[in-house]
Amino acid sequence: MISKNIKLLFCIPFVIIICYTVYLFTIYTSVPDIIPIHGYGGKNDGFGSKLFLFAPILLNLAILVFIWRIIRNPEKIKYSFEVKEEDLQKTHNTIQIVLVIIAIFVTIVMSLLSFSDVVYK
Repeated sequence: MISKNIKLLFCIPFVIIICYTVYLFTIYTSVPDIIPIHGYGGKNDGFGSKLFLFAPILLNLAILVFIWRIIRNPEKIKYSFEVKEEDLQKTHNTIQIVLVIIAIFVTIVMSLLSFSDVVYK
């Protein structure tokens, strides 16, 4: 059973993605048609269409779907430690909270990385 708090916290990454997507649509016309998509140390060695700006959104959504499937079925996790039957629900809740925190962190990092290379330069 997934608690309401877990479901509510798991909405945070989607709010971030929605805000990122809305902002991306508002500035989309001002972004050049060809953007750097790969580079290191200020030297770009890969270029592509500005449609690549939407790749992090799709990748992030795929990661969130994967994390949500684990959150929904924590009993399928094979722990590397022994869990007593009376502690099983507490362990599942802890795992779910950790996964939600990871989902939020991944979403924030992916959004910031997407903006830093293209939008802010």
